[in-house]
Amino acid sequence: MTIRGSFLLMAVVLGLVGRRDPLFVAAWVAIVFVSILIHELGHAFTARGLGAEVAIELNGIGGLTRWAVPANEMTPGRRALVAAAGSAVGVVFGGLVWFVATRFGPYSGLTSFVINNLIFINLFWGLINWLPIRPLDGGHLLEALLQKVAPNRAEPIARVVFTLVSGAVLAWAINSGNFFIAILAGWMLVSEFGSPRARQMMGPAPDLSYDKVDEPDLPQEPIDVEWEDPDTTDH
Repeated sequence: MTIRGSFLLMAVVLGLVGRRDPLFVAAWVAIVFVSILIHELGHAFTARGLGAEVAIELNGIGGLTRWAVPANEMTPGRRALVAAAGSAVGVVFGGLVWFVATRFGPYSGLTSFVINNLIFINLFWGLINWLPIRPLDGGHLLEALLQKVAPNRAEPIARVVFTLVSGAVLAWAINSGNFFIAILAGWMLVSEFGSPRARQMMGPAPDLSYDKVDEPDLPQEPIDVEWEDPDTTDH
């Protein structure tokens, strides 16, 4: 596992929004680290269980799990399983935290802050990550489904769906005043109008997705290039 300095910088900056107590900022950084790592481990352990080589990186735009496996061993259904596993593990973890908190709470102060944010990040962002938008896990799920049912038209159909959903989320976020989500949705929407090469150079979304490694010594499945962070090409 690789932890980039940009990951810690991103977590600290977000932690400083509305907070000045160093203890709460440190707790926020720990919450983000644990939540993203659990999400990526869901991808990694599932892919490894299917025989893939895996590597996890935490960077300034979230988490990334690289995985590579011989093409004849990774069907669309297995790719969908890997895609769904990250958010599924996060949602289960968030649900367990909620169950324990309601059973043994209430809590206050720093403990309440940690518990509430663990629940929010793992449940809310875990569910958001299943939206059919590239490069979220939901985007990978949709691509795997389309490659199964309509392989010759998978990319055009996927781009239409990704564009419509991104636009709908952007409109909702602007209307509700959630400018952070609006920025993310706008970024994803604009990227869909670019070329596949442009999408590749823009990198993965801030939150919690997986990608595949291009290993020279492993035969790779002939698929469209996924979005990748330029920093993730060296491994």
